[in-house]
Amino acid sequence: MRLNALWPLALAAMALATTAHAQSPPSGLQGRAEAALVANQPEETIRLATQMLDAQPDSFVAMYLLALALADLGDLQAAANTGARAYAVATTEDTRFQAARLVAGQRFRAGQYTRSEFWLRRAANHAQTEAELRTIAEAYVASTDANPLSVQITASIAPTDNVNNGSDDGILTLESIGLTFILPEDRRSLSGVAFSASTDLRYRIAQSPQQSTSLIGSVSGETYVLSSEAKDLLASSPNPQVRAVDGGDFASVTASVGIDRYQFNISPLGPVRFGANLGTYWEGGERLVNFRDFSIEQIIPIDRDSSFRLRGLRRNQDALTTALVDSTLFDVVGTYDRTLPKGDQLQLSLRARRNEAGAESSFDEYEFGVGYAVAQPIFGVQLSTSLQLGYRRYEEFATTLDGREDRFVSASATATFQRISYFGFSPNVALTSARTDSTAEENTSSSLQLLFGVTSNF
Repeated sequence: MRLNALWPLALAAMALATTAHAQSPPSGLQGRAEAALVANQPEETIRLATQMLDAQPDSFVAMYLLALALADLGDLQAAANTGARAYAVATTEDTRFQAARLVAGQRFRAGQYTRSEFWLRRAANHAQTEAELRTIAEAYVASTDANPLSVQITASIAPTDNVNNGSDDGILTLESIGLTFILPEDRRSLSGVAFSASTDLRYRIAQSPQQSTSLIGSVSGETYVLSSEAKDLLASSPNPQVRAVDGGDFASVTASVGIDRYQFNISPLGPVRFGANLGTYWEGGERLVNFRDFSIEQIIPIDRDSSFRLRGLRRNQDALTTALVDSTLFDVVGTYDRTLPKGDQLQLSLRARRNEAGAESSFDEYEFGVGYAVAQPIFGVQLSTSLQLGYRRYEEFATTLDGREDRFVSASATATFQRISYFGFSPNVALTSARTDSTAEENTSSSLQLLFGVTSNF
């Protein structure tokens, strides 16, 4: 195992780093305990370390030696617990790093991979050099590869000038009868702050050289706090229902469960991925739709630095309210990824979508996207950008005579501050701008959002 190879180095670092700051143990005991450990006599090390603890109960050296000896005897649980005690009494960054890494190693050997990952993130808090961070990152990858359970949690706060994707000008024009109306205040763009969070779970239930199969689940939600300007606009409405609107009325939750399978032996082009999901969607506290997703993706490695993915998706969506209609959505997405000579990442994507949902809700949509991530941090800041351009066409639409056409664009820039790290996470800031121009003017909208979040360094 990768982590086991670290223990001799850890012992040497401990012996050098701790002798100077810890209280002096009883004469000769530390040296004899270390010698016994090196001579593969862990029982003797345990006896001597126990004597050291009897004389000095908060001795980091004694606890660390005891943990190493217990690990050599295969008592992984006791070794991890003793290592955690050593971490609790450690007084320098070096000793905290060594103790946390030791505990992570024993949890890994015991098959407790999630707990190993936690302790590796804790060790990252005390890493002093790039080499130590690389060691932790490599151990973390080994643990996540071995762990059948994967958990990803994200959270963000984002001030925005359009929390409800409302109309820019607040005007509704009915071309068929030549009348123009003012939209209700809750359908105009409202500013505020968005709070979002998501959890993605993956549990591997089967793996072989031919395939890998996982159960997956996800929950994501977003809620809003309206600005004083938005509250004033709503309060000016003559409609009491509109005056009662608050940020929670635009809150949304999406939940889904499914199965994901990679098959490595059915295509000469590369791995094939199959997916099936069942999900549901709430908005404003009301459950609006249930959906079923079926997808297939062909992954094509082109060379060491580039790959291409072609994905097809069908979503059947059942409306749970009379305000919506059942729909069937088809997506085809091609994505090209390339690592450039200096390590920068380039991604190009093209998506075609067909949504079948009745005469006035069906549309065709096309989108092109480009993303670029800079490999080398600039003053400790990792930079990435993206741009999407799209076109949407409705053959028929309620407020126009000849259907509806939308042209939309969005762009974002993200800065991750890698010099600031806690538990292996660094803060990031993303600026996102979006604009939709529609021939149905009430659907013309724009938004500007500044998002504050965190991202994992591993």
